Amino acid sequence: MRHLALIALLSLAAPAMAAGPADIGYVDMQQVFDKSQLGQKAQETIKGKFGDKQKKLAEQEQAIRQMQQTLARDQALMSQAELDKKKTEIQTRLQEFQKKAAEFRQQLAQEQARLTGEIMKPTEQVIAAVAKSKKMSAVFERRQSGLLFIDDSLDLTPEVIKQLDAKGKK
Repeated sequence: MRHLALIALLSLAAPAMAAGPADIGYVDMQQVFDKSQLGQKAQETIKGKFGDKQKKLAEQEQAIRQMQQTLARDQALMSQAELDKKKTEIQTRLQEFQKKAAEFRQQLAQEQARLTGEIMKPTEQVIAAVAKSKKMSAVFERRQSGLLFIDDSLDLTPEVIKQLDAKGKK
């Protein structure tokens, strides 16, 4: 599917390429999210909203594992009633944990999608401005383009981050 999209994009760029030398570039969006001020602010927001919940879930998971290890170690010494009671308790706690973890993942994914959307609009505008200023015929996303090799000199990522940060300060 990616290859078809790349072929379609290149076929659309063909008329521009025929008119003269065509320049292409790429942007590593993951770096933009990791290194730009907007991306770092989004990461801080995620940590602020979800850090405590994630820590509590990790503690609950560890407690369940500890209970499982204790049961495995001590089950030979337990009566069948005690064994059944402990297994039921562990199973109940595990189901509650899985439900909370699923809700957490859903909330986290929704917040990440929202923040990504907030970052994408200005980023797309900056990418378009950089591409126009450099007279680019095409700009690809490095990780999703299907390209197996592209010269590092075509990387627009540092300039996009720089301009995005400058735009955010205005």
